[in-house]
Amino acid sequence: MTEKDVQMKNKEEYTNEESTEQKVIFDTNIFEQIKGKKLDLSVEKIFKIPLIRNIFKRQKEEYYVVSQKEHIIDCKYTKGKARIPIINKRIINKEIQEIKAKEQIKYVHLGGTEILIKACFREGIDTPIEIYLADDRIVEPIERSIISAVKGNLIYQKFKFIISANYSVAINDRNIDKSLVLYWKMSGIELAPGSKIFTARCKNLYVLTTKHKITAKNKI
Repeated sequence: MTEKDVQMKNKEEYTNEESTEQKVIFDTNIFEQIKGKKLDLSVEKIFKIPLIRNIFKRQKEEYYVVSQKEHIIDCKYTKGKARIPIINKRIINKEIQEIKAKEQIKYVHLGGTEILIKACFREGIDTPIEIYLADDRIVEPIERSIISAVKGNLIYQKFKFIISANYSVAINDRNIDKSLVLYWKMSGIELAPGSKIFTARCKNLYVLTTKHKITAKNKI
């Protein structure tokens, strides 16, 4: 007997917002026919045979999104206590509604983020700035929430960097808005209350996907 001879008794697939489930059922006669034949159904090998593997191989759907938003920052937010959410659940849900297979989308894979900081004051002022990207869902140990930290200076009025987050977040995660946020600290200048000190343009690449996606480093 080969795997082509195996007939499934029943095959089921079920999906909701919490999970996706597949199941295949063999009857006793089929199982007894397989045991000891060419098709090895020992516990160690059953999950490796092509028939079983293909049954549970779900069709992967991926939709790539590139977005950009510019934030105008008030001068009172220079000491690291303010933050900008890079990922917005309301926007993601709206994007999913435009997808034909929207019921199957379970994850958003965070790919690359480009941050461009532009000063709202003249060139030549020594203004060190520190930028942090963090996953604020991580509360312990807090230092592990930092994804990337860079230092720069707005003496020449602009500062740009790119990071690759490379992790997936479930669409139904209640804290998805905290999964990628921008913090900053700035010194060397003080403006009158109500003044705008810089703009932060955030350009994102992320993937709406049916399967939990993890990519090789430096790839999306």
